[in-house]
Amino acid sequence: MIDDRNTRTALHDVFRLINSGQMPQAESACRAHLDEHPDDINILGLLGAILLKLGRTPEAKKALERTIELEPTFAKPHEDLGMLHLRAGDAAAAKTCFEESIRLDGTQASAHAGLAKALLQSGEAEAAKEAQQQYTSLSPVAQALAKANNLLESGETAAAEKICEDISKKHPTDTQVLRMLARIASETDRHVVAEGLLKRIIKLSPDDDQCLVDFALYLAERGRYPEAVETLQRAASLDPTVISTQQRLGDFLAITGKPADALAVYETALRLDPENVPALIGSGHMLRILGRSGEAIDAYESGIAIRPDFGDAWWSLASLRSYKFSAQQIGEMQARLKSIVDDNISEFSLHFALARAAEEMQEFEQAWKHYELGNALKRSNVTYGPVRIEMSHDALIKQFDRDFLAASVETVADGPTPIFIVGMPRSGSTLVEQILASHSQVEGTSELPYMGLLAESLGGPRAGGKKYPEVLADMTAEQMAAFGKSYLYYSQTDRPQNLPRFTDKMPANFAHVGLIHLALPNAKIIDARRHPLDTCVGNYRQLFAQGKNHAYDLNECAEYYLEYVRMMNHWDEVLPGRVLAVQYEDVVADVESQVRRILDYCELPWEDACLDFYQSSRPVNTASADQVRVPIYADAVGFWKNYDTQLADVKEILAPVLEEHSQR
Repeated sequence: MIDDRNTRTALHDVFRLINSGQMPQAESACRAHLDEHPDDINILGLLGAILLKLGRTPEAKKALERTIELEPTFAKPHEDLGMLHLRAGDAAAAKTCFEESIRLDGTQASAHAGLAKALLQSGEAEAAKEAQQQYTSLSPVAQALAKANNLLESGETAAAEKICEDISKKHPTDTQVLRMLARIASETDRHVVAEGLLKRIIKLSPDDDQCLVDFALYLAERGRYPEAVETLQRAASLDPTVISTQQRLGDFLAITGKPADALAVYETALRLDPENVPALIGSGHMLRILGRSGEAIDAYESGIAIRPDFGDAWWSLASLRSYKFSAQQIGEMQARLKSIVDDNISEFSLHFALARAAEEMQEFEQAWKHYELGNALKRSNVTYGPVRIEMSHDALIKQFDRDFLAASVETVADGPTPIFIVGMPRSGSTLVEQILASHSQVEGTSELPYMGLLAESLGGPRAGGKKYPEVLADMTAEQMAAFGKSYLYYSQTDRPQNLPRFTDKMPANFAHVGLIHLALPNAKIIDARRHPLDTCVGNYRQLFAQGKNHAYDLNECAEYYLEYVRMMNHWDEVLPGRVLAVQYEDVVADVESQVRRILDYCELPWEDACLDFYQSSRPVNTASADQVRVPIYADAVGFWKNYDTQLADVKEILAPVLEEHSQR
């Protein structure tokens, strides 16, 4: 016979260890007690729950099933067994276990929460909603969290945090509470606190793939995509059947410049659900980047066949230079556009696709109407602050004067030589990159975010509150060299070939030319430039995958162009000869002389492959992927003239640079 006092003492000791995050020690305490009392169902059931948390599923299953065998009316082991089946992807078995647990003891809120998840995975949405409501009604913690969430949504952050902190004192290991606290910390820019909480959640629930997904999304928001990829890979290994995890993993691999790996992950998602349209479109994007445009078209068209109202699939086809819509497809897009309700993304995507279709038929007035409607919708969905941009550039110009640059240029960072290609989007930067990446000594990457992210990370409380660029005045030569090495370290994952030189064609790095000069004095910097009106119209005609938020209002785009020119003029003044300007129109007119000029500047020997850049099979992850796979063509030069009558306001804004361009 088991002494109840022994059980109570053992339970107290085990729960103390669990609450302090010492799960392996809690397991040992259970096993020590069970050595003397092997049929103590309370400790045996608790051991099963601990093993489940530690991710040791077979052992957990054995312990829980033995507990149920000894005492079939014990509700909690049924619930834990349901969670085990849920994590194994067996929603039907999980549902049976949760229902049995609730039949035995309907007062346990967590069993209703588990049932809600199982029902949702089984496609029983209404029943899942009812189970979730039952969970909320039974759980004081859930009610408090719902109140905290409402306060947070209303902007009352401090009140929401106070509720969560009060709950956490009573329930220190409740991961839902910790998750809410992490969200609050992140939204109030206390990123160290948020990251600590998210890591604590993972430690408490190492086998919970959703905790890893949450952390991966947090890392991605900070631009830490390589870490996010690694975290999502761990989540996918815990439960490979979660399609959304596979989808996100594919997206992040794509962002980190690994299209072949991303394609493999999208294909995994499609094996789980062949009609998953986002995975189909994602695979299409990767096929396009890899130069397999025929297969990309098949993927996009398959997505449309499944979901004809999915605007991104139509735009993906429209953005392919070689693709021509049929009259039937155009009619289908027009019909879908009229029937869309509460889907701004599909709506503006369809407008952009119809604009491209109208251009193909030389119906430029109709095309412009679609561009105006599509851009207006897109602009309402993004955040862009032109005043903030101007103020940021003012600070850069003030900090990076000739004296400061001359006094600080002695630092040298070891490692490969980066070639930064800066400028406005749609200005020929991908063409310049493709020329360089065709050279045997140059590795082509893509638009790397690291220079901007590292610049933003400078300063802070430890620097007396100073931020970039003002904090640079207090940095030593060693610190500046360390900054350069940090950039090279972060870029490693994007250059697996480890060639002597590599490209970074992030356009917005035009603002960081001074920082690049100081931290990476051996770097090469190329300014890819194009006619101002072609550039602005090119931006306005493009639905970018991410960022480039200046592009969706034509006047804002023109003002951004002036800011770009202002910064480049400043760099030319304080760092004469440091940047090579490459004019797109000059490359089109005489590609060989411009290729020689680029290679000479980069101190690279001539290679014929650079002239035959369009034959390169390297992945190209930009809107110009198709254009750089064919020989130079002149179709895009002066394309703005098709919209001449719509550009009066833009011409007025761009007047200073238009006059300068006409004098070339």
